[in-house]
Amino acid sequence: MLYLDTSALLKLYIRESGSDWVQTQVASQDDPLPIWELQEAELLNALHLKVFWGEFASEEVSEQIAYFHSRKKRGLYRFPLLERSRLMDRFRSLSKRSMELGTRTLDVLHVACACELEVDAFLSFDDRQIKLAEEIGLCVRKAP
Repeated sequence: MLYLDTSALLKLYIRESGSDWVQTQVASQDDPLPIWELQEAELLNALHLKVFWGEFASEEVSEQIAYFHSRKKRGLYRFPLLERSRLMDRFRSLSKRSMELGTRTLDVLHVACACELEVDAFLSFDDRQIKLAEEIGLCVRKAP
């Protein structure tokens, strides 16, 4: 099972560098992608920010959000139950590495979630987040 941080998940909805690679990675597996509240919140806000920055019209973003909900309804995403206390224990442990890596809160939460879900591979386009994931032994797939 793959875990896509928001930088990778967004590439399923917005055509940008790395989008084709992410599409190929997702298509190569049969499992639905695990999505949790943090990813959905970040994805929706990132899409709305595209309108603020003048990169997309609100109608285009509305279409992509509808597409997300359609994929969710069709079972292409699964929303796993995460034990919050375990996730926060993992987060507290991993966040100590921010002193050396400079990882942000949400970066650490994504890595903690991927660990808790015991995913097969982690996809991200954030160098610090990738470094953290690699340091703790997650299998990280990097775009060529």
